[in-house]
Amino acid sequence: MSNSNETEINYRELAEKYEAINRILEKRLEEEIRKNHEKDQIIIQHSRLAAMGEMMASIGHQWRQPLNSLLLLVQDVRDALEYGEINESYIDRFTRESTIQIKHMSQTIRDFRNFYKPNSEKTTFSVGDAIEDALSIYSLNLQNHGIKVEFENRGQQVAYGYPNEFSQIVLNILANARDAFIQKEIANRKIMIKIKETTDFITAEFTDNAGGIDAAFLEKVFEPNFTTKPHGSGLGLYMAKTVIERMDGSVSVENVGNGAQFRLSIPKPQF
Repeated sequence: MSNSNETEINYRELAEKYEAINRILEKRLEEEIRKNHEKDQIIIQHSRLAAMGEMMASIGHQWRQPLNSLLLLVQDVRDALEYGEINESYIDRFTRESTIQIKHMSQTIRDFRNFYKPNSEKTTFSVGDAIEDALSIYSLNLQNHGIKVEFENRGQQVAYGYPNEFSQIVLNILANARDAFIQKEIANRKIMIKIKETTDFITAEFTDNAGGIDAAFLEKVFEPNFTTKPHGSGLGLYMAKTVIERMDGSVSVENVGNGAQFRLSIPKPQF
């Protein structure tokens, strides 16, 4: 009888030890999950800060034309004064044309501010419109580097996720393609964008002819701090992967033809 009681006590003590160990492991797991989440948030924030450089460069491209127009208008005032051409009609034209350029610059700031404003909650959004938002911000930058974009935007394929973050990922992919074109000195530069859909997902494909990615790097491009650029942060594509997965989607890349193809898959709304 004594042996039976001792065995029962040993089992109880063993069970209590296992429970204590499980509690410790669960606490450690929760702590690691919390740390990983904080790390991801820091990396995403750093990536957004890195994107500010691209944003400032794009604002410069967007503002160059209206600033030149304003400069010509201001310079014309001196000539108009010298030749006695300043009258009510001249002032009306000067005011009207200056206002148009200033409004264009102001709209650019509003567009950039909305573009970089993070979404707090998931929502339904048009993938095509989100890509167009990125192109409206970055198209002049691409044009200045001789890069032609062909976008087959047909229909309103609707996904469920974070539209602004998705647009920022698109801009990051466009910027990477631009850098590859420049680094490899590619001629006849082209980026093709297509939207495809299945029963559950909307997929945006970005295909360039920038020479592709070294096969040894294909498995590493989405890892944090990995970069082949001389001054790259190695955070852009990692952020893309992190954010896309937060939308329950996926991102992938492969070499096709004489370039690389990135695919962003976002789930459709499930209501």
